[in-house]
Order: sequence, then structure tokens, then C-alpha cells
Amino acid sequence: MKISDKLFAYPWRDMRANNGNSYVIRTDETVCLIDPGHEAFLPQLFQSMARDGVQADEVKSVLLTHGHPDHMEGALTLRKQGARVGIHKEEEAYIKEMGPYMARMLGIDMPEVRFDFFLQEGELLIGGERFLVIHTPGHSPGSICLFWEEPKILFSGDLIFPQGVGRTDFPGGDGNLLKKSIQRCRTLGAAMLMPGHGEPICDADAVEKNFDIIERMYFDYI
Repeated sequence: MKISDKLFAYPWRDMRANNGNSYVIRTDETVCLIDPGHEAFLPQLFQSMARDGVQADEVKSVLLTHGHPDHMEGALTLRKQGARVGIHKEEEAYIKEMGPYMARMLGIDMPEVRFDFFLQEGELLIGGERFLVIHTPGHSPGSICLFWEEPKILFSGDLIFPQGVGRTDFPGGDGNLLKKSIQRCRTLGAAMLMPGHGEPICDADAVEKNFDIIERMYFDYI
């Protein structure tokens, strides 16, 4: 689904299986994929990308908002195809410690995990476009959000969704940290929200309203 000439969104809509949303950033210089999702569903993702004129072998980098399999697993295949994979340093440590346990909970095998670089708090340039990496613990210790500054687009991973928030009952979850991370991201004034699950929100007023709904509906219970 084309959002702009440089951004394509691939929301997961099949309610029969859990998987994360994926996003492609394409510039004249590079192609970057955010959260490729489960390995089993990569063929569907690649087909959707191809319909938008983006080929899987064009992907040069993969950015992971966090290390849960429904966001991360497909990155291993892309890495074998030559893409460089990045994640927050704290999330790498979390995966090594809790990954096998999480995999057993989900009934899957723990894949071999290797990363090529780490996403650090602060500026990140992707094909000449300026992003901010924001460390947003709560759903997991090394969760991050990405904020594309010029169009004011927030890629929120499993921090927030349309009228929802990421779970904190998984190992490494922390409700108080999740609330602080949400409040921090609210101050960015995002014009669009690209969540890890659910439909993108492409209106600034609707994004702000969603933050308000989340604080009113969830903050007393997280």
C-alpha cells in the first residue's frame, strides 16, 4: 500500500494468524524495510512489495523495532540475501536471555540471531532522510520507535496501535515504562502513525486523538 513516493505500508490483516505490520522506505539511494514479520509470511510480503514496484533483493537494510518473532523472524532470511539488520543493543541482550523461553511460549523454534549494527538513541540517516531513533521500553526492554522528521511519521512498533497498546505481560514488559514511552512519543507531534499492528493513521488530528484515547482507556490499568 503506497503512502507516498518514499513510503509503503503492509498492514497484516489476516486474523487467522498473528504477524506484524511491515514498512518499506525507498529513496533514490536505498531501500529499507522495517519489521519484516514472520519468516513464513515473507512470500506474501514480497508479493505485495513487488506490486508496488519494490523487489525483495533491493532491500539493503532491515530495522527492527523489537525482537519478538512476529516482527523479527523474517529478518534472518533477508540477512542471508545481503541486507544488513539493526536492532537496539538492549534488545539483543534481551533476545539472548529470553528468546528461547519466548519461542517455547509461542510454539516455535528459536532461530539463530545475528545483527549487523545497533540502533542508538538519536539521529539516523536513511538514504539522505533524517530519522530519530527513540528508545521506548515497556513492551520489551530494547523496543524502539522511529520518527521520520520531515513528514512527521512515527513508526511505533508495539508501543501503540489504533486505540491500543503493546502488551506488558511478556517477559521484560513494564507498564510504567510503557506509559512513559507513550507520553514521550506524544510530544513529537506526529502527523501519521505507522503501528506494529492495525491500520496506519494518516491524519494528524486522528493521531493526537488516538494518544488521548490510549491515555484515558489504558493508563489506569497498565
